[in-house]
Amino acid sequence: MTQSDIAAATERSFTPAATRVVDEMVRLLGELDVHDIRVGDLARRAGVAIPTIYYNFSSLDDIIAEATVVWVRRFLDPLMRALDELEQAIENDDAPAFATAATQLIECYWSEETISGVHRSAPLIAYFRQVAPEDLRLRRMQARMVGGHIAALSAAQAKGWIDPADDVGAFVIIHWTCVLGQAVFHHPSFGPLTAIDFSQGVGRLRYRTTLSGDIGQMSLRTSDPLP
Repeated sequence: MTQSDIAAATERSFTPAATRVVDEMVRLLGELDVHDIRVGDLARRAGVAIPTIYYNFSSLDDIIAEATVVWVRRFLDPLMRALDELEQAIENDDAPAFATAATQLIECYWSEETISGVHRSAPLIAYFRQVAPEDLRLRRMQARMVGGHIAALSAAQAKGWIDPADDVGAFVIIHWTCVLGQAVFHHPSFGPLTAIDFSQGVGRLRYRTTLSGDIGQMSLRTSDPLP
């Protein structure tokens, strides 16, 4: 990330040295548990002196909080771009483009990359809430994604592109809950748990699973990756 990218994600203005520290912390968060990160290792990898770190940040947790915001923003970028395409289709009054964008957005949520990203983000977000309980930046990101998705589907419903009987707000909240839950409690038999079905022309908001049989009798093969 560039200095401007870090600033946009964190909403703070950093010196070049502080930017390197945050950027390196983002990398460390992808490699280590937060409790295993040491200031000395961070300083060495960022190419700065330890006093420089404490000149720019109040504590190691302060850096972890900033890096978590960057991590989550970076993780959400593909979803944000997909949501932008959905909103653009609505603005252009383009029903076929909306159907394509809506399907691609759902597929993006259920991709292996997203599932993996949520799985890694979960402990970071939990730690963030512990060390920065008054910080609302992650909630604002959530509001943008959840609120934007609800608003977009509601606008499409007003145009007749989504069945009027479907509860848009419930679908989006359940959809997000399913995505987060599937990332943490992954089972390969579940498959994508939400979809938008355009096969009958008008979009229908669906909840589903590819699970078949008694899950109590299922077991992972030794070759299956653990979540």
